[in-house]
Amino acid sequence: MLGLSSTAPAPHPRFISTHLIPESDNPEDDKIYFFFRENAIDGEHSGKATHSRIGQICKNDFGGHRSLVNKWTTFLKARLICSVPGLNGIDTHFDELQDVFLMNSKDPKNPVVYGVFTTSSNIFKGSAVCMFSMTDVRRVFLGPYAHRDGPNYQWVPYQGRVPYPRPGTCPSKTFGGFDSTKDLPDEVITFVRSHPAMYNPVFPINNRPVMIKTDVDYQFTQIVVDRVDAEDGQYDVMFIGTEVHCDLQLYYKNIAAKKIPPGASRSLPE
Repeated sequence: MLGLSSTAPAPHPRFISTHLIPESDNPEDDKIYFFFRENAIDGEHSGKATHSRIGQICKNDFGGHRSLVNKWTTFLKARLICSVPGLNGIDTHFDELQDVFLMNSKDPKNPVVYGVFTTSSNIFKGSAVCMFSMTDVRRVFLGPYAHRDGPNYQWVPYQGRVPYPRPGTCPSKTFGGFDSTKDLPDEVITFVRSHPAMYNPVFPINNRPVMIKTDVDYQFTQIVVDRVDAEDGQYDVMFIGTEVHCDLQLYYKNIAAKKIPPGASRSLPE
């Protein structure tokens, strides 16, 4: 069992789920994506805060040499955002990821990711369901790495030279031609250990939750989704569990068939 290097994931992670998702038609490129929440890294937030994350590791990551024996060499992570835009420019964030469900599509490389999130505030109690596209996830992992710079040592996008092959790339004939992570150049390993986080976060489809629940005495804890056919098209049915065993059942138009307008979720008749 390989372990994480000292730079990832950061303080006190709480792992939610893990999923193997193909990256291309070559199985050597397959990646394992795992979802977790953790304390915000210093400088990401003033005060104590929790951030939800998606991490990626190559399925064929066998570690490196010397100090990285039995430690992953392709680990990267990005923040998952589930928030409601505010009229005053201040978003309401649902920061604590509770559960994840992957809805398969015709393309096995692009399942739809459903996430249940809750607020971390003791004052405002709420839950939300956000959907994420794997296209958006991959775009973030191909974007700039987070880097600390400047007099205040703040997080900025890394703008220096990125070594080849790009850190986080799986050893395969598709990219780079390396046979094993043990063959990766030292500068690639050094870079990925010092830059495990991506600068840009992953935003949900339509940039907002598909469902929000506030002002109730419970929070969402689990989700399962089923896709059903109806006369007017496909619907995704969400079965949502709560901490007080109050199960909710909601449905809305399949995202592949139609953009979801705010508030389009409806309760199924009993």
